[in-house]
Amino acid sequence: MELDRALELAVISSWNELALPGESCSVHVEYENVSAVPVNSLEVWMIRKRGYGTLVCRCSDPSPRTADISGCVFENAYRSKTLAEDFDFILRNQGQFSRPADHSVHGFVPIDQPSDEDRQSATAWSRSRHADSRGDSGAPQ
Repeated sequence: MELDRALELAVISSWNELALPGESCSVHVEYENVSAVPVNSLEVWMIRKRGYGTLVCRCSDPSPRTADISGCVFENAYRSKTLAEDFDFILRNQGQFSRPADHSVHGFVPIDQPSDEDRQSATAWSRSRHADSRGDSGAPQ
């Protein structure tokens, strides 16, 4: 799976924690994309009317790598345990995700309002990722 797709799934799986029901908005994930160098931080922006952006959070790969420290700092009254846990997993396990070498140094993932099908797929991905990290067997419920 590509890194950008994993970031998109993480945002969509937490959409209900970030956006108000019926709110017309999009989300942008931004990161520095230097080939052969791990991504060490992400920024998430909520984009509303006329392109006005509000910072949702900044996430970084925590060091030292301990299981109980999240590298996400939320801003502007945003909170999402799901997003923090999914981004933490992605940043800690970057070797599982590919990045095309021809992408810009400015990693940018625009995410429009997801459909119900998109949300179901993203939720299934997030749940399976959580089950895998706990060592559970079987498919997500």
